[in-house]
Amino acid sequence: MNTLELSLLSQAHNLPASLAERLRFEVEQTLKGLYADESLANRIDDLYLPFARWIAQQSKPKHGPIIVGLGGPQGCGKTTFCTVVSHILAKGFDLNSIVVSLDDLYLKRSDRKSYANQAHSLFSTRGVPGTHDVELALNIFSRLKNLQSGEVMYVPTFDKSLDDRKPVHRWQEVAGPVDIIFFEGWCVGAQAMPEEHLVEPINILEKEKDSRAIWRSEVNRHLKEDYKQLFDLVDISMWMQPPSFDVVYDWRNKQERILEAHLHDIHGGILDTLDLKVMSPEVLKGFMQYYERITRHMICSMLQKADVQFVLDKDQTIIETILPKSH
Repeated sequence: MNTLELSLLSQAHNLPASLAERLRFEVEQTLKGLYADESLANRIDDLYLPFARWIAQQSKPKHGPIIVGLGGPQGCGKTTFCTVVSHILAKGFDLNSIVVSLDDLYLKRSDRKSYANQAHSLFSTRGVPGTHDVELALNIFSRLKNLQSGEVMYVPTFDKSLDDRKPVHRWQEVAGPVDIIFFEGWCVGAQAMPEEHLVEPINILEKEKDSRAIWRSEVNRHLKEDYKQLFDLVDISMWMQPPSFDVVYDWRNKQERILEAHLHDIHGGILDTLDLKVMSPEVLKGFMQYYERITRHMICSMLQKADVQFVLDKDQTIIETILPKSH
């Protein structure tokens, strides 16, 4: 166990037991609302609370909110982690903390199709840089950073089962002022690659549908330009490191099956009237190829670049947390 891990444990032991006890029900309810494994509540003492305390120490409420970016492969637990810590910061540290997901910032399906007709047909499928509304995202973060007491704004939400943005009345309501913004997404923090690394296809999708590397070059251009501007807003960068790329399909498939199992909870009585887009395991295998190149690149590079690193085992359990010695 390294010094930083010992520091986390030391912080955990110094927290009053009453705080952990008081927050446990809150964490359990948060996990339940996310359809996540409720046994994760057992990580309050050694993970969530000490990390929340560390983040609280980094915040500077009088100077506006800090943006904490968390990247990691699909299905690794980013949303769950950020949401749990956000609730702990609110209930245990009196900090107004919110979560903004990159997944909620996708272009509307009609806009993705328009862009696909202009640039490359593969952009009709959500996921890669170029399929998000970066201009909207930049406006949202600017507004959040300047949101005053008594002001309210709304942050978009996206419905993956419909493959489209939800109507405005179902967006996330945020009251100001905001202290901490968690910005999580599979490619948050990704950097452009050298052009020569894009030449050879790495999977069947790239070989058959992007043989001239037009799509992947355009994705890389987005990383170099507008997404760099977006990711440069991050004050503290974090990364969830999987044991290998091979486990990512299983994690994402688990996520899709949970979505499938809870469609009625999400949509209620109108379920039968909707054109749902839940993916079968076979379809998902093809879908994952859209993400493969950038995910593999981040697995190889982010441990050296991120301020905070979470090392995961094949079961998505955080087995090591590495904090910066100073920030």
